[in-house]
Amino acid sequence: MKYPFYLLLFSLLLFACKENYVDETKVETTKKARHLAVRVANIELTSAPIPIIASGMVGAKSELKLGFKTGGVIKRMYVDETQRVRKGQTLATLRTTEIDAQVRKAKKGVEKATRDLMRIKQMYLDSVATLENVENLTTALDLAKSDLEIATFNQEYSKVISPVSGKVMKKMAENNELVGPGVPVYIIATNSGKGYNLNIGVADKDIIRIKLGDQATVQFDAFPADEFSASVTEIAETADPRTGVFPVELSIRPQKEKALRNGFVGKVALLPSAQSSYFKIPMNALVEGYKEKANIYILNGETAKKISIQPIYIGKDFFTISSDNLDGMEQVITDGAAYLKDGMAVKVVE
Repeated sequence: MKYPFYLLLFSLLLFACKENYVDETKVETTKKARHLAVRVANIELTSAPIPIIASGMVGAKSELKLGFKTGGVIKRMYVDETQRVRKGQTLATLRTTEIDAQVRKAKKGVEKATRDLMRIKQMYLDSVATLENVENLTTALDLAKSDLEIATFNQEYSKVISPVSGKVMKKMAENNELVGPGVPVYIIATNSGKGYNLNIGVADKDIIRIKLGDQATVQFDAFPADEFSASVTEIAETADPRTGVFPVELSIRPQKEKALRNGFVGKVALLPSAQSSYFKIPMNALVEGYKEKANIYILNGETAKKISIQPIYIGKDFFTISSDNLDGMEQVITDGAAYLKDGMAVKVVE
């Protein structure tokens, strides 16, 4: 069957119009679909202190290591660990057989030198001896007296006497043991209820932020529900060569109902008083970067602008960056940041 020519022409015109027709509704929908939905968070400049987290071991305010001045065999250790001692109390003694003999020998030497000097002085008066003879024996008597002083001093320090009142923290020797001179046999804590110290190590980037008197809180596994207040009392000028960190001493304020013990390990949150201004950014705004750098996205009109940053501090759910990075921006993209590219159109949703 043949179709009339005009029907064929009408069909071709209709097909051409259909190909060139543009549905404005669909175009608008497509444009909106290209805007990635994101959420943003407000940011602001702050200088609130960022805690320095560290851990350390509790020790008494003052600890004395006591030992014998001379070496020898221990005769008796009089006190045990945890015992209280008073100032002037004898804690340990040596067997002094050898030391007593040295004292007796020195005394005899002084007696002989005294007799020799008296005899030579008489001979000098009789013009039998010379002045040089008198001077030589005078020197010999002085040397003998010095030997007696040394022997007597060693005899006196053949026992350990507590110079303070305190508590025995460590007993480091037993009866009949041979000890060298100066080797500690007792460690005495002298805090007497005045509190405890806790020593921590701080990295070089943090040590410059700490000052004497900065406050801290300390938690112990022995008292998990309690926080102890502390303050910085000493800051080392040089790093420990073994660890590479700077020792910092904290003074813990005592609590009557919570008795601390030497050796407790505490977790410290130290709040440094010296803190420069920074931006605090939610952690979900952080996008992987290169080397030590990272990326975040901020709003630039209706598009996302990528900024390369270097985190200063990384916390549990936030990180901080320098106040120079954002140049007056007030919002950062959080949810959806991982799917963005620089310049991509975005739509902020609640």
